[in-house]
Amino acid sequence: MSNTKGFILIDIMVVLAIIGILAALIVPSYQRHVLESYRLEASSELLRLSGLQTNMLAEHGRFSSDFDELGIAQTDGLTSSGRYKLQVLLTANGYQLMADAIGPQQKDLECRRFTLDHTGVKESSPTQRCWAQ
Repeated sequence: MSNTKGFILIDIMVVLAIIGILAALIVPSYQRHVLESYRLEASSELLRLSGLQTNMLAEHGRFSSDFDELGIAQTDGLTSSGRYKLQVLLTANGYQLMADAIGPQQKDLECRRFTLDHTGVKESSPTQRCWAQ
């Protein structure tokens, strides 16, 4: 009878080891996927801002750096998830829109900043492939 109890304990330990190995493989992949999914939020917000800037130019003959004037009711220029801080910089010829990773999104080492300008040029840093996803 004592052999049966030992066998059950070994079975439980093997199962726990397998669960631990699977968790060690799955959790980092899941976390990376979550970070990558929020990149879409940053790029779509910049595209939306660009459209609002186009409307502002058509209606008022100028661009704006004021979120309220553009029709965005956001607190401190944050995206809805709060993972990116949006900025609008007016330039001599137009504007440059930026989305900078903040909070937990700063763990995304590949795509910390997205930019979009009035000519439609899309850039990201530190890598340049972030808009393609």
